[in-house]
Amino acid sequence: MNRAELLRRFQVTCGYTFKNIRLLEEALTHDSNRVNDRTLPTYQRLEFLGDSVLNLVVSEYLFHAYPDASEGQLTDRRKELTESKKQAQIAETLNLKDHILFGQSVKKETYAGHHSFVESIIGAVYIDSGMDESKKLIRRLWELTDSYTPNNAGGYCVIS
Repeated sequence: MNRAELLRRFQVTCGYTFKNIRLLEEALTHDSNRVNDRTLPTYQRLEFLGDSVLNLVVSEYLFHAYPDASEGQLTDRRKELTESKKQAQIAETLNLKDHILFGQSVKKETYAGHHSFVESIIGAVYIDSGMDESKKLIRRLWELTDSYTPNNAGGYCVIS
């Protein structure tokens, strides 16, 4: 399967169609590809941006969903929802490892940092379409919902 078809399938899987496909290519390009071209854009800058967008969206969700929670409780819950373990689950759901472009020096079968690319996808969506689409993507991937009861998930947000 060629790269264009892989990118098309990934967009279907993640539920977002890029206006600028180069952003998706960058988000899914590991820095090991820069061996021969140091100017080649890779996922890292988009990961940096996506991290902030993810934290903001999850923080806003928690703020509204749990009006009686303390700052400490909100911080703990945000950490749970944004840590690498949760992102690894999402990377697995999206089958990210099959879409990342690695250089020859990295074996995708043994690479363990697929979760980092979740944030790069978020950053790419943010640059491509702004906060509203980023929020939709995050809420869909994290399965955040406005309907909750205090007894769900130990009194916190409903996620799977």
